Amino acid sequence: MATILWQDVKTAALDHCRLEDGPEGLRLSGTVLTPAHGTPLDVRYLVQAAPDGLTRRVELELDGGAVHRVLLADGAGHWRWEDGPDLPEVDGSLDVDLTLTPATNTLPIRRLAALQPGQSADLQMAWVQFPALQVIPSAQRYQRLAPDRWHFSTGDFSAELQVDPNGLVLDYGGLFRSLAYRPD
Repeated sequence: MATILWQDVKTAALDHCRLEDGPEGLRLSGTVLTPAHGTPLDVRYLVQAAPDGLTRRVELELDGGAVHRVLLADGAGHWRWEDGPDLPEVDGSLDVDLTLTPATNTLPIRRLAALQPGQSADLQMAWVQFPALQVIPSAQRYQRLAPDRWHFSTGDFSAELQVDPNGLVLDYGGLFRSLAYRPD
């Protein structure tokens, strides 16, 4: 449905992302090249959500495949690493948030599309930290400002997000900006 190239304004990291939506659900796939952690890091991600919009599978590959992990969710708020332990610390999270890309903001924005301007929702995310791939809970708020704008906040951080008609972030409060965008 859309392909986008973002740049992290602070680090100059690049993120090439593709959003696909079909009868099987939503797919966000991308590649991030970043110096954000003091070393060159490449991350490939694939996030799959069921037709109900809830995250079910997150594939992460770092350093050209040197690290490959799969995070699974049951759609009812339970998470675990494939072939690994459950992650009870993020119980109740319905979506994943990958720290190094604005792509995953698309998940809650699409699910909250029925909100009217001025309405908001509080959510808990399974927040994946890089490069360690630690998964921690993150309380987040999404407030709809207009059909194409959202106010996002978590802790002391907040940003205004501009989105396309599919809920894909075009501008992330000046932190990430779209260098190129192609609706499909």
